[in-house]
Amino acid sequence: MSILNDTLKSLDERNKSEDFGLPPTVEVSQRPAWPKALMIIAVLVFVVWLGITLLSGTSHREKSEDGLSTTAVSSAPSVNNPPAESTISERVADSTADINAPSQGMQSTPLSESDMALQNRASDVAELVFNTVDESHEDDEAQYRKRVTTTVSATSTADDVNASSVNISANASSPQSELSAVSKTQPSSSKAAEPKPTNIITREPVVEVAPKSPEQQSAVHLEAGLKAYNFGIFDEAQKSFTLALATFPQNDEARKQLAALYFGQNNNLQALQVLSEGIVISPSELIWRELMAKILVQESRFEEVLNLMPDSLDAKALAEGRADYLILKGTSAQTINKSEQAISAFSAMTSLQPNNAKWWLALGVNYDALADERLAISSYSRALAIGGLSSASAQYANSRLTDLQEQP
Repeated sequence: MSILNDTLKSLDERNKSEDFGLPPTVEVSQRPAWPKALMIIAVLVFVVWLGITLLSGTSHREKSEDGLSTTAVSSAPSVNNPPAESTISERVADSTADINAPSQGMQSTPLSESDMALQNRASDVAELVFNTVDESHEDDEAQYRKRVTTTVSATSTADDVNASSVNISANASSPQSELSAVSKTQPSSSKAAEPKPTNIITREPVVEVAPKSPEQQSAVHLEAGLKAYNFGIFDEAQKSFTLALATFPQNDEARKQLAALYFGQNNNLQALQVLSEGIVISPSELIWRELMAKILVQESRFEEVLNLMPDSLDAKALAEGRADYLILKGTSAQTINKSEQAISAFSAMTSLQPNNAKWWLALGVNYDALADERLAISSYSRALAIGGLSSASAQYANSRLTDLQEQP
């Protein structure tokens, strides 16, 4: 064992002392940092250059557009104030002086005869445009007129530009010469635009609706109220009837409908108020007195009925054939023993309906109450002669007639 240990120790010492001459397996080298810095600087320079280029291009474009608009505005003459001949000659001289200058822009090429013929057909285009104008748009008519004027102006401008280009230079023309040619053609284009086509379709005149009279407005409200009433919308009907009367108080139909609506709702006070206003407006109209009497009779207010129906109006009621008016008055008077007024009403009824026995019977009853035996006997006899009475009424008439005839 000791020999083996000594051998191993000697081998270890030999390995430590000997160099086999082999290079290291991995060799790490240190790369310099300047290539990366150069790359970053190059990228930054490119970005800055690109931004400057874009900004300069935008500014040049804006300047060119401003220059073109300024040139167009300055070169366009006023239609109402055409340029003087001296100004035109000066511009022609300036354009002649610039003939030798290098040409800028596009060279003008003279139009052929066929192109000129097509351009001279502007009037046909105008007719086509005006034939398609819409009747209902007045603004479209102005727009079409403007388009036609622009077309005629552009045609004449192109002709004059070509002529001036041929006279000045056969090969090239500068922008100044083009502007002078345009300035020359502006007066002629304005003159060409003066004639107006005669086939313009004008808009139909607007029919102005005259304001409605109070009576017409009241009729509209009345119609609305009747429709609302038919649909069962009574509140709306009431509002419409009230508005109809407020607009035109003489609307009798609206007053009747409003009073009937109140009466149907058991609002007799409002109904009487509406009808009494009708009497104030038209005292000679018996319809309001008759309608008020119907409400008052229902409430047993017979004295007020007689106040509404004086004897002086019985003849008018007879002339108008108002049987209900006379019956209401006669019945109310007989109920409260006002025989004189009852006789006035029933006498009119016997004239209006002479073959109705009950009016003769009522007239005999009231004559009998006044102790006028002669007229009472005459009335009872006439009633029995006509006939048609109920058994009770006929029995009463016979009994009273017998009693009156037996009296000395």
